[in-house]
Amino acid sequence: MSTYRLKGASGAVINQSFTLGARTVVGRADDCDLRLDQDGVAGRHVEILASEGRLVLRRLDPAAEVLLNGRGVEEADLASGDEIRIANCRFVLQAPGLRPAKVLTSEAVSRRRGYLPWLIVVALLGAAAAAWYSGLLTFT
Repeated sequence: MSTYRLKGASGAVINQSFTLGARTVVGRADDCDLRLDQDGVAGRHVEILASEGRLVLRRLDPAAEVLLNGRGVEEADLASGDEIRIANCRFVLQAPGLRPAKVLTSEAVSRRRGYLPWLIVVALLGAAAAAWYSGLLTFT
């Protein structure tokens, strides 16, 4: 079985890493495996279950909000690289040795065209044209 971890990405958990067990309960209560003493976190907010090579996120409190990759969920399968948000705490799911599927998409690996060099050229030409128009620059 892979060792799954939640890596804190923002809020009170930033740069902290939490190893997940077969069942990990996240919430504000003292008996939670991952305790978050933050506003907006329910006593037993969510649980993450690992079984048969699957990882499932399940909301435990009907009034609690949990976002998976920006969308509210009650229950969902998890994959490496997924982002989980509970109150103001964001986590990224990490599975050592596995690259997140979204990293491997053609859009993510395609080379982006830089616009900064063109922006500098246009700005310099615009400045030269403005200087020439105002009489600060002459060609003789």
